[in-house]
Amino acid sequence: MNTTAFKLNIVKDYPKPGINFIDINPLLAQPQHFGEIIRQFCHVIQNAFGHNALAQTAIIAPESRGFLFAAPVANQLNLPLVLIRKEGKIPNKPYAFHITNEYTSYNMEIDEDLLNNYRQFIYIDDILATGQTLAAVRQALQRKGKEIALSVHLTHVADLKPMRDNNKDLQGLPIEIIL
Repeated sequence: MNTTAFKLNIVKDYPKPGINFIDINPLLAQPQHFGEIIRQFCHVIQNAFGHNALAQTAIIAPESRGFLFAAPVANQLNLPLVLIRKEGKIPNKPYAFHITNEYTSYNMEIDEDLLNNYRQFIYIDDILATGQTLAAVRQALQRKGKEIALSVHLTHVADLKPMRDNNKDLQGLPIEIIL
């Protein structure tokens, strides 16, 4: 199947005026397309690292739509998955940090014990818009001596690429887009 043939729905002015929301629900409702997308995520990661170069690497994903892609990819590649959760959802040692994105501002957490088990991470999420969430996660990991080695997204907002390109916190970070 050609993944470029699949189109995601755009909902204008949602969740607020001026925002065009990319709806992934139609993709999730079609198992054959969703399966192909997961294979594409795996292919991109394997091409970037090779099969044996993923030691001390885990997949990391933000709540909640990132989980939908990261969990099956981690399973397929036999890689650990570390979740980035909203504040108050990590029961063990939460490592907290702040995110401000195009919609809102909030605190996120990562299980610090899990974080300490890995040297580098592959960040997976659904949509790359302004890149502010990715930049905040990258900064939080760097404060702990960790790095994002690759960021892979289902799709991106092309009109926001200049904003991402000018974000010093994203410079030098390999970013791949599936659709």
